[in-house]
Amino acid sequence: MPSLSRRTLLCAPAALLLSHAAMAQSAVSGSAPGKAPPPGGRGNSEPAEVITDPRVETLDMGPTDAPWRIFIGRPRVVAPAEGYSTLFVLDGNASFPLLWHAREEMAPEAPVLIVGVGYPTTYRFDTARRFLDLTPYTPPENFGGRSSDRATGGQKAFLDFIDNRLISEIARHGGRDDPARRTLFGHSLGGLFTLHTLYTRPSLFGGYVAADPSIWWNKGSILDEEARFREKLVAAPKEGVPLRLLVENSGAERRDRADTRAAPEFSGRLAADRLVATGRMAVSYRLFPDETHPTMLAPSIRDALQFHLGTI
Repeated sequence: MPSLSRRTLLCAPAALLLSHAAMAQSAVSGSAPGKAPPPGGRGNSEPAEVITDPRVETLDMGPTDAPWRIFIGRPRVVAPAEGYSTLFVLDGNASFPLLWHAREEMAPEAPVLIVGVGYPTTYRFDTARRFLDLTPYTPPENFGGRSSDRATGGQKAFLDFIDNRLISEIARHGGRDDPARRTLFGHSLGGLFTLHTLYTRPSLFGGYVAADPSIWWNKGSILDEEARFREKLVAAPKEGVPLRLLVENSGAERRDRADTRAAPEFSGRLAADRLVATGRMAVSYRLFPDETHPTMLAPSIRDALQFHLGTI
């Protein structure tokens, strides 16, 4: 695999960058969330792997009619006095098993608690729920050629859940109550949500990994959040531990793409470069030239683990 390019610069303390003032409540369009996805939707027909191990626990949290399913995987080692560091992955039904195998193979003795945030379904993805949770309100004409009958705009409610409920629950399961020792990973729309979290509540995690982030979504509305974030970065004092970001892209299926998703302004590399230019973040970028958008999930999760451990 190609080497990972790494650019590290000083960063202001995350707590000083942005307050936790929430964005205005996004409007929601389309059908109601929470129903089990029907087989045959994109990714929905593939059953999720179930990890059966005494160190794995699942719990449902959130509204009774539309809860999130949380997958918690403890490491083999006893938690240190300050607690485990924690790696959170979105689309947990698909991502948690991949992360579990990666940790067991690559870092079995590392004191890392892994957490998958998913849905009460037997499939790898709940497409309807993820479209709602991971996006801002998106008018039908801004779906980039995708089906426009899905509900969107649940981004704020989902982030509020992670911020106000999930992190404290994970602390009760041994996770370290220290943002600098928490990392968030997301792929595709999950990568978009990861960048949204960084740009709007940067002090929530110390590390962020965005794999093939859908920067093009909603005609690139995430770029406005990025611009405001960069302004605050530059204005903040240079102190403390820098925020860390890893952006990764697949290459194989993008070489001949001619639609708006391939527009230069939606490039993950350029998003990384713009943050490097602030001089306030530790930013890395990696391209998987021979992986497609779906196939890069597994290797990017392995990279996320190494990134969390500080080995890349």
